[in-house]
This record gives sequence, C-alpha cells and structure tokens, in this order.
Amino acid sequence: MSGDPGEVRAAVERTARAVMTGNLAQVMADLAPEAMGQLMQLASGAQGLSPSQLPAIDGFEVEEDAVSEAEARFRVRFRSSAGNVVVATTWRPILGQWKVAEIGLAGFEPAEGPAN
Repeated sequence: MSGDPGEVRAAVERTARAVMTGNLAQVMADLAPEAMGQLMQLASGAQGLSPSQLPAIDGFEVEEDAVSEAEARFRVRFRSSAGNVVVATTWRPILGQWKVAEIGLAGFEPAEGPAN
C-alpha cells in the first residue's frame, strides 16, 4: 500500500459501489472500528427509516478533498429519487489497507417534486 491517490480512490469507489448495491460485507470490511460507530449514529439519524425503507441509490460521484500518505479525505455524493446525500469520509492506512476512519453527513439536497 502506498499514498498513491489512485489506490485510495479505488478503495473509495469500491466502498461507494458497495453502499449503492447493498453489499454490506464489503462496506463493513472497509470501515475502521471508530467509523463503524459514526456510521451507526448517521443511520439512527435517518428519520427512523430502516434500510429497506430508504430509496434506492442510483448513482454516486466521488470528489477528492486531500490525499497524503497518512490520510485521504473524500466526499461522496449518493443520488436517489429522494435527492442527494453527501458523505464526508477520512481514510487512513490500517494494517496495509485504506479504511474509512471517519465518516459524517456533509449535506442533503432533497429532490425537486415528490419522491418515488
């Protein structure tokens, strides 16, 4: 593992794709323990919706904030019929792999008109 921006970006995209497709095993594998707690707090703040009640994610965009050998920050915008959710992530090398060390909600943009 290196501080190669392509390597960490590939990890970010893999995790975003796993979120979009519901691959929870991959998502869990990419989270450091501290990020797991933060993700659980995010989920509990989703207006009491269970994952089965959330609208399907139909795409995502990855935006790089900063990358170094020790840390990388990315924002991921997930698109759905309800609107866009922007998640801020901080990645760190842990045991030879890039893992999400911090995660937080960076924004929500409701869809125009009624959500399906």
